[in-house]
Amino acid sequence: MYSRNEDTIKSLVAQYQQKLFTFVLYLIGQDQDRAYDICVDSFVEVIRKGPSLEQKDAFLTRLFSLAVTKSRSTKAIPGLSMPGLLDISSAEKESLRIVAEALQSLDFDEKSVLLLHYQLNFSYEEMAAMMKVSEQSARRTAIEAEMQIRKKIDEIMNRAGRN
Repeated sequence: MYSRNEDTIKSLVAQYQQKLFTFVLYLIGQDQDRAYDICVDSFVEVIRKGPSLEQKDAFLTRLFSLAVTKSRSTKAIPGLSMPGLLDISSAEKESLRIVAEALQSLDFDEKSVLLLHYQLNFSYEEMAAMMKVSEQSARRTAIEAEMQIRKKIDEIMNRAGRN
């Protein structure tokens, strides 16, 4: 019979594993095996050393903070395949390819805050805790990243328009 703690762990892993994996995969590129390792290591560490499992916000902040730290030391593989996107139109695939290419052009911190904020809906306060920076710094990095990704998308679109 499972203990209450094991049920809580299973529930937390089930709830956050796909979000964490997708986040890490976007941070490090196409290396799915390395993304998986980072996710597993992050879950194990936060469960062993982290906050009480009953405190979901603290658990989530610590989990993504560890994933950011572990991903930072991983060399990114350029590009990003989008398996499983076979059910969308060619135009939608092309839009996603452009955004993925633009995202990969950002530096690690810019990419991290954009993903944390727009993909995972974390607040600037939560992002600051995860990135180990001030809230003002997290906000400034997010604004700069938004400007950079828009600029890069425009460049990609203009380049495609010339071809």
